[in-house]
Amino acid sequence: MPDWKKLVRKRLQGSPRVCRQDVIAELAAHLEETHEHACASGLCETEAIQLALREVGDWHALQAGIARARTEEDFMNHRTKSLWLPALTTFLGASLALMLCQFLGMPPHLLWIHSIGMTFYWPWLASLPIFGAAGAHLSQRAQGALPARLAAGLFPALIMLIVMLLILPICLAIDGVQFLQVASFGLGLINWVALPAFALAIGTVPFLKPEPRRSQ
Repeated sequence: MPDWKKLVRKRLQGSPRVCRQDVIAELAAHLEETHEHACASGLCETEAIQLALREVGDWHALQAGIARARTEEDFMNHRTKSLWLPALTTFLGASLALMLCQFLGMPPHLLWIHSIGMTFYWPWLASLPIFGAAGAHLSQRAQGALPARLAAGLFPALIMLIVMLLILPICLAIDGVQFLQVASFGLGLINWVALPAFALAIGTVPFLKPEPRRSQ
């Protein structure tokens, strides 16, 4: 049986060395599998090798395609580690903290503005800098860019903003534009978006600074 890795390496001489070892291993495994199937079908060794080699039309184009796919996969993995996992950590922590405040029966501070009431869970707001810092720190450890770290730290407030912006058109379509409804929406933005975002930002900001360059 031929050394497929050696054969593939010889065929790819002079090509770019992006992910070269991974590409060689993957191509060799594919050719070896084709060769084994050909031998099992009754072909002789020489015919089976030639059949396997004909599986690849343009070696360099195939390598470029595999390398491109690997690059896209690495990008997706990096985005997951630097944005989505840290953001979900922040969101989960903030949600559990709010549930804990409600479970322990901590009464919110109720502030009436005319006939509209605003509720402030001060213990919950006080805990948000911790979760903002956790999300931004995890993103920084995963080498996330500044926008990723900022989004990871402020994620709960961003989610609430999106939800409220989706609800507003529905409410306006059902009830029409009313002053009380618009005012309630504005106060809701302050209560559930602006104040949580400010609290989360307290923990997030320290992790937005660029890391000092390491001396070579």
